[in-house]
Amino acid sequence: MRKILYSIVLTTLLIGTSVYTGQAQNDTRDDVRLFQSFFRDAPITSLAYGNGTVDYNDFDFFDRTSFGFQGGYAVLPELEIGAGIFYHSLNFEQFDSQSGIADIPVFGRYNFISEETTFSGGGFVTLPVGSEDIGMGNLNFGFFGAVRHPASEYVILTGNVGVDFIETPINDKEASLNLGGGVIYAANEKLNILGEISIQTETDFSALSGGADYLLGDIIRLRGNLLFGLDDNAPDFGVSGGVVFVLQ
Repeated sequence: MRKILYSIVLTTLLIGTSVYTGQAQNDTRDDVRLFQSFFRDAPITSLAYGNGTVDYNDFDFFDRTSFGFQGGYAVLPELEIGAGIFYHSLNFEQFDSQSGIADIPVFGRYNFISEETTFSGGGFVTLPVGSEDIGMGNLNFGFFGAVRHPASEYVILTGNVGVDFIETPINDKEASLNLGGGVIYAANEKLNILGEISIQTETDFSALSGGADYLLGDIIRLRGNLLFGLDDNAPDFGVSGGVVFVLQ
């Protein structure tokens, strides 16, 4: 509980600071995407983009390897739609391994403010097409708000808060507060360093992560991330890598 309360305070401070920081610049590095909150973010991109990714997460009694692709497109200047498809392979210590397609998340967000501070609101739904062998087949949905703000020439603050309605083995639907906060450090024109925290209150998930995003050429970004779990249902650690590209 103390970790959750501390994280709530941290996220609130990030959002509050992002709104009220006085010496802000205009660049919020909109082409640099978060790792933990890939779609729960404020920028709307005018060009279609895609992200191919692979990750490995180690839990107490199993490990999970995932391959996936996600991307988005602005159907209107202020409205973006995004979705992803992932394949999970679960390797248990005491049981047979299981693998299959995960439920497909579909996100939509609308940009309300795009000046010094970028603020957007949106929602999501998971299409329950995933394999029940890996715990999928759930119709979840939720709503969120997200903000980005350049605190200085090199530091961009991010934050998001929302409510998810998720299916659990005990209850048909349970409301879970979803919180995220992060910092993007623009080391130079090509390299960005990201630090993030993510919390889901009803699923006992909270995690810290640190990653890097490097611009290769004009339209390709190479990315890598390390994740450390803080709660029971988060992985003890995880590592991911991927490529983000823009369709011009």
